[in-house]
Amino acid sequence: MIRIVIVDDHPEVRKAWIMFLQRYEHISVVGECTNGPEAIDRVPELNPDIILMDINMKPMSGIEATQILTQKYPGVKVIGVSFHTSSVYIKKMLAAGARGYIFKYAVVEDLLPAIYAVHSGTIFLGKGVIIEP
Repeated sequence: MIRIVIVDDHPEVRKAWIMFLQRYEHISVVGECTNGPEAIDRVPELNPDIILMDINMKPMSGIEATQILTQKYPGVKVIGVSFHTSSVYIKKMLAAGARGYIFKYAVVEDLLPAIYAVHSGTIFLGKGVIIEP
């Protein structure tokens, strides 16, 4: 069973991802958080394998939250999920410790492959994700 926590400040996004993921027997959404500080506080209790992390959140960005989470809980893997297509955001998210990055507009195509790849130890970049030098 792959244990997932969703961190996004939009309840509709969290609800849609939960509905999408609950169709798969080997994936369990064990929690949802509205921001980075909440995720940092709840990770010990939720014990996820993977965190799906939005980037634009207040009071702490998903990049900052990812950096703290991956340092504090090295066994937890983060996948950045954002509308940001700029290499700047992608590079910052990966530098913060994320193991994957997908665009929100490609979730239907990329979310499951990203979860499987990251869970198995591979870095996953979704369709259209380009890291410019």
